Amino acid sequence: MFHKLKKNILQIYRGKRGERFTKHYKFQQRKSGEKSWKTPFYIVMGLLLVVAGVLISIPPIGVPGFILTLLGLSLLVSRLKIVAVLLDKGEVAFHQVIKYCKEKINHYLKK
Repeated sequence: MFHKLKKNILQIYRGKRGERFTKHYKFQQRKSGEKSWKTPFYIVMGLLLVVAGVLISIPPIGVPGFILTLLGLSLLVSRLKIVAVLLDKGEVAFHQVIKYCKEKINHYLKK
């Protein structure tokens, strides 16, 4: 089980920005022979992990909630194309915001 999880994480990590989650979704969908109950199970587990992670992320606890949220999102990405597409778009937008902020900071520091 841990080997499969490591393989999935590396596949997402090594993917190209803006395409990594969609490629992971397509890879998961190409797998054949899975039971029909697994998809709804993974979606429900993913949602529960995301909700639990957000609730645990409230300031006193912090880090464990972030990890649960990432695990839940990875389950959702593997089963729902809309989540994969949204995360790809969100990743690109996030990097554009970071780039913009860095440029503004550098501009103010040079003054």
